[in-house]
Amino acid sequence: MANSIPKYAKPEFERRFLLGDIPDLSEKRFRLIEDLYLDGTRLRLRKITSQDRDTQYKLCKKYPSEGGGPLAIVNIYLTSQEYDLFSALPGKELRKKRYDVIPSAFCIDVFEDHLAGLVLGELELESAIALQSFMLPPWVGRDVSHDPFFAGGNLVSIEAGQLAAKLLSLQSRAL
Repeated sequence: MANSIPKYAKPEFERRFLLGDIPDLSEKRFRLIEDLYLDGTRLRLRKITSQDRDTQYKLCKKYPSEGGGPLAIVNIYLTSQEYDLFSALPGKELRKKRYDVIPSAFCIDVFEDHLAGLVLGELELESAIALQSFMLPPWVGRDVSHDPFFAGGNLVSIEAGQLAAKLLSLQSRAL
């Protein structure tokens, strides 16, 4: 049976990249993203705090793609009280700062804690055609969109040593 994607799910057209050279982000605004991947589910609880302290809360579920198509995603926006209730559930945490480099198109995620040192670029557009035809900045490196290692649900579970080994193996393959 094919994946059952709910009718309110939205296709997600995105690509992820390791970055060759990281541009100067010191003058760029960022949002702090705190994710809680709920144990035993495909649910992600997300808190997004902007530099002016405006905060959004979301409960998200991603559905795998069918036949190489885009992922599908459902977001439910929550109140702070609803977020507090869900955040008491067991799960694994991930923190990153997200910088919008090309607004509404390309952002840079700088990971923290056990993923410190990982920096990914993410391109998200409205269609597969736009995604493929987008001219990437010259400092964008390897496309890791289809590498399950770099999916948030996996990154949350790896240790710093595993990350270092993976990045080293990708560097040695590029030589």
